Amino acid sequence: MRLALSLAMSALLAGCGSTEMASMPIQGSDHSLTLVREKPYAWSSGWELAVVVSRMPDCMRRHHLKPMGEGSFKIEVFRTEQARWVLHQGKRWYIADTESCLLQQFEEKPEQPGTLVGVFSEKGGVLKFSQDPGLVKSEKTAASEAK
Repeated sequence: MRLALSLAMSALLAGCGSTEMASMPIQGSDHSLTLVREKPYAWSSGWELAVVVSRMPDCMRRHHLKPMGEGSFKIEVFRTEQARWVLHQGKRWYIADTESCLLQQFEEKPEQPGTLVGVFSEKGGVLKFSQDPGLVKSEKTAASEAK
């Protein structure tokens, strides 16, 4: 009886965690940055974070970021002139290269992180990527000027 109860409780507790993902498409679904946040158990404080850098079929790698506490959740994404991606997480800065699927943490804040393209954030309890509205307007303006 105790064994059955113990197994039932273990199964219940194992399924109490939470995993959420949000993607920033670069060129279709095969070329993207995907943020994964995981809370292994219901009583866990904060989130375990990883970013998946992918350019299929050539490469796809998952890199761990520093954990993030509860509360305000925000990771900004910038595009450099060299077509690399800078992620800003609190006091930390990372650079992602989708050509080699690598991620590296900066030792200090970059002087010019690039153009803000969007933000990974929590809205209504759900992890989302939101493209920067200023970037959307400038892309529409450039497209209408090209016509």
